[in-house]
Amino acid sequence: MSPLVTYAAAVALTGLSCFLGDRTLFRRLRVSEAGVIGFASVTLGVVAQMLAAPHWALTVVPLAVSLALLLVLMGTRVLEGMLTYLAAGVYYVGMHVVASKFFDLDVLIPSWPLS
Repeated sequence: MSPLVTYAAAVALTGLSCFLGDRTLFRRLRVSEAGVIGFASVTLGVVAQMLAAPHWALTVVPLAVSLALLLVLMGTRVLEGMLTYLAAGVYYVGMHVVASKFFDLDVLIPSWPLS
């Protein structure tokens, strides 16, 4: 799979998982806001990877950015944001399992394969 397609899939899956996680609990995010979260977290994950950041940073940077944007865009308290983020994480893992099974997408962050 080409890197651009992998990147687009990662952005789409991340944004969709944030949107679904919010819809499950609070219904405060718009599709465009979820797309911003997906774009920002995946892009910063790719940048961290390109800068040869340590493996822990490849996980922490996108997670921190996603949570911070989620809190700001939802305009909510930390507990509600964290619950939404946990729900989004469940969707995120589920969608990536399906994507890896049927579409040969084996990355959570582009250029950082799971296998």
